[in-house]
Amino acid sequence: MKFKLLLVLILFNFSAYAQQKIQIGEMRSFHSEILDENRKLQIYLPESYTKGEKTYPVLYLQDSYYNFTHAVGTVEYLVLNQLIPEMIIVGILNTRRIRDLTPTSHGLSEYHMNRLPNRGGADNYLNFMEKELKPFVEENYRAAPYNILVGHSLGGLLNTYCFFKKPNLFNAYLTISPSLWYTNNLLDKELDEVLKDNQEIDSKFYLTIANEGGTMLGNVYKLAGRLESYISENKEVDLKFKFEPMFEQTHGSIGLPSIFNGLQFIFKDLEYGLPDNKEVIFAENGLQKMIEEIQDHYAKLSREYGFRISDEGAMNNLGYTFFNKEGFADAAVKVFKLNADNHPDSFNAYSNLGAAYEKAGNIEEARKYYEKALKMVKATGDPEWEFYQNDLDDLNAQEKKESLNAD
Repeated sequence: MKFKLLLVLILFNFSAYAQQKIQIGEMRSFHSEILDENRKLQIYLPESYTKGEKTYPVLYLQDSYYNFTHAVGTVEYLVLNQLIPEMIIVGILNTRRIRDLTPTSHGLSEYHMNRLPNRGGADNYLNFMEKELKPFVEENYRAAPYNILVGHSLGGLLNTYCFFKKPNLFNAYLTISPSLWYTNNLLDKELDEVLKDNQEIDSKFYLTIANEGGTMLGNVYKLAGRLESYISENKEVDLKFKFEPMFEQTHGSIGLPSIFNGLQFIFKDLEYGLPDNKEVIFAENGLQKMIEEIQDHYAKLSREYGFRISDEGAMNNLGYTFFNKEGFADAAVKVFKLNADNHPDSFNAYSNLGAAYEKAGNIEEARKYYEKALKMVKATGDPEWEFYQNDLDDLNAQEKKESLNAD
């Protein structure tokens, strides 16, 4: 009887465990007056969303049916490695894909006219995004005023068209193998107009192309050349552009690596490089000057982007610059203490502070912060908790050894 009861409990526990779901987002829908239909959205919120009141940049993802899962995974990986900020992802599910993602055109071949009978609704779709979709997101979520539009294939065509017609509707455009075989004077009249009339363009445009061929390949290169020439000839413009051919990728596989590389390009200026001349840092008042420079740098970026940008990584780098220099342990403690105070949810910040106290010879404070970091990292489920345990174990072993030697 006891054996049967134990077996039932084991099976019940296994069944309960097996049925746990991993959820990466939620589904929302609302009615569009402009498109005269209900639209469904896939929404991803970062892990910290429920833990505070800060705002987040928003990534608007076209063709979400194909792209939502890998985009969420890519964003979470880049955030984990402190390469981009946390963000909200709004995946737009299609209803009439060809209608929404194509501009009007009078120059299509008979073949493409037959394949795309319900084309030409891009202007209406842009109005939907500007007047309904973005306001809906901003009303229902803590969205910062920094928006990224991601589009692949026909979605990339729409990205390009949006940049030409409403270049400041989004702050950044991540455009993946766009279907620029589609004839619309996009690369001639439309591009001339946007470059002539929008001298205040303050956007980033990232462009990729897979192992495509024909008109599509040629027009993508034409677009890249025109934008590079425009930036070269107009030094005062704030448009930032990068073209990255990926000929090792197919039209179907290029989406993931493009989002991976494109987001790092968009947020590249969030990095802070310490001076090559380290003597500037170690000079009199060098510590305070560097702290102030880093804080000013990230305060300025936060104002420009419209959301708080963390200086944790830069402060860690500064702290380790002092940590690795003989005679500057106290300076390392000061930097890491400031970093931990400013980022109380970071177990890494507390671990670094513990290491600095250990090097400075303050064993009790080192243990305190090692234990705090270990408790926090275990709570997250991070498999690297053993490294934090080892720091604490090594500290205790060293203290025990020194105590025995003293006796």
